Amino acid sequence: MDDFRPTVQASLTALGANTIDLLRRSDLLQSLVRRQLIEQATAASTPPEELMQKALIHHCQQEQLKNESALNSWLEERCLSRDELLHQLSLSFKLSKLALDRFGIQAEARFLQRKESLDQVTYSLLRVQDSGMAHELYLRLEAGEADFESLARDHSEGPEKSSSGRIGPGSLMRAHPKLRHHLRTATPGVVLEPMLIEQWWVVTRLEERHEASFDAAMNQRMATELLQEWLSNEAKEVVKSLCAVENS
Repeated sequence: MDDFRPTVQASLTALGANTIDLLRRSDLLQSLVRRQLIEQATAASTPPEELMQKALIHHCQQEQLKNESALNSWLEERCLSRDELLHQLSLSFKLSKLALDRFGIQAEARFLQRKESLDQVTYSLLRVQDSGMAHELYLRLEAGEADFESLARDHSEGPEKSSSGRIGPGSLMRAHPKLRHHLRTATPGVVLEPMLIEQWWVVTRLEERHEASFDAAMNQRMATELLQEWLSNEAKEVVKSLCAVENS
């Protein structure tokens, strides 16, 4: 990635120490630096006209601007020109392209590093504090005498009570480490024996496991994550340099 820091720092230094200090105290400096980095990094990119027209139509629909007159009034209220609005709308396309151009080659490695957190699971869970009750509920489930949803609604003492015991789909990384360990190797549809997790006796059943795959959408997502990390790190460095100059 090219080094855009000197250009961005020079343009912001020209604002003057008082303005930079005001931006810093207002917690706006880092977001401005980040935006300037984006402007520099995407300056050479031009999205197709067709995409920009679709983006403008979508914007007007979101803002409920039903005709050209309404759009012009909206722009006037915000002191924006049509070209400036189109430029703002173009940034998401430009960033997507920049992410693939600069970080696409690293995207699969990022995916493999993050795969465990990207995999999705859906499971049923109920928790009680009494061991005897937990084992009784487990036996009823295993014997098919009751369904998980009704038992969770009637007996669970945790927040899953309101969702009939259903959790997910979501990342398994959000679960307690002990529960995560059991669900990672569980067979879908099989009720697991009660386990003690902190003060709770937990009965659970894996419903579905959704393995993440490295397709085009995931490629874009991983490349975008890497780009966002780069932007955050670069912005922090520019802010540090600006503050150092200001205090010198």
